[in-house]
Amino acid sequence: MDFKLSQFNIFAQCRKYKIPLWQCPQFLFTVMGLFIMISSIVFYAIGERYIFDPRMVALVVILVAIILLIIAFIITHSFENLAEANRMKTEFVNIVSHQLRAPLTNLRWATQFLLSKEFQDSDQSEKLDYFDIIKENGNRMEGLIDDLLTITRLKEGKLDSKRSSFALEDLIEEVMNEYKPFFEANNIKVDFSPAKDLPKSFASYPLIRIVLENLIGNAVNYSQGAKKIDIGLKCQKDRIIFTIKDRGMGIPQEDQKYIFEKFFRAKNAVRTEVLGTGLGLFIVKLILDGMNGKIWFSSKVGKGSVFNFSLAIKN
Repeated sequence: MDFKLSQFNIFAQCRKYKIPLWQCPQFLFTVMGLFIMISSIVFYAIGERYIFDPRMVALVVILVAIILLIIAFIITHSFENLAEANRMKTEFVNIVSHQLRAPLTNLRWATQFLLSKEFQDSDQSEKLDYFDIIKENGNRMEGLIDDLLTITRLKEGKLDSKRSSFALEDLIEEVMNEYKPFFEANNIKVDFSPAKDLPKSFASYPLIRIVLENLIGNAVNYSQGAKKIDIGLKCQKDRIIFTIKDRGMGIPQEDQKYIFEKFFRAKNAVRTEVLGTGLGLFIVKLILDGMNGKIWFSSKVGKGSVFNFSLAIKN
């Protein structure tokens, strides 16, 4: 209810776009609405004087009001698109600069040490630590750029969203095989238990692959010493349900409502310095919304998280 009422708060909407009042789409629409009302009254007064049939007067006034309303809607909608694009551009620049600042600072610091005399005098293990810092922060920036490009391509429709029929269990096995070195490096066992005789899913194969990569990658990254991840697959009515359960750090209750927002990361993830861009789950939800899928989860701090998503099956 609060959300609906906020749409009528012109000043709040204008503040969201961070533009002057006279450039704000909602303000312009209000002004045009007043103009339409005044125009309707003027046309009614003129029509009443020169047109003797009151029904004709009413018809003319209604037609003029409808035409002006359509024009007002088209103009304000165009302004709204421009304002939203400007807001997103500003948000993008601010967030990217913030996200890149830390790894760039670390890279500069590590590079300065590598060029210093102290580096020459340090032992081999310390030298390797600094090369690890460079590698880790390079990977962090690469991951951020890849995620941002994925979001941009998704919103512009440049990624393959053509739906087809495929076996989701085969795709899961394929992703798991590619992630096998990742599992071994983190000493994690993954148990995949699909139900028997599952129907085929009907979605975009490459986009659902991105969903699986993000969810499986998150389960490993946030396991924090837990040694097992369970993946399940079952059919329920006209949907196929994917489940992934980790036994890691979990998500604090107060953070759970924000978990699918762009660039959001839970407090405990930031505090324990688990690497991430805060874009993975945003991308997952963006893809599943476009596929008419659903995603939901449950989580307890210190106990782990269970993420589920559903897809339509091929009839």
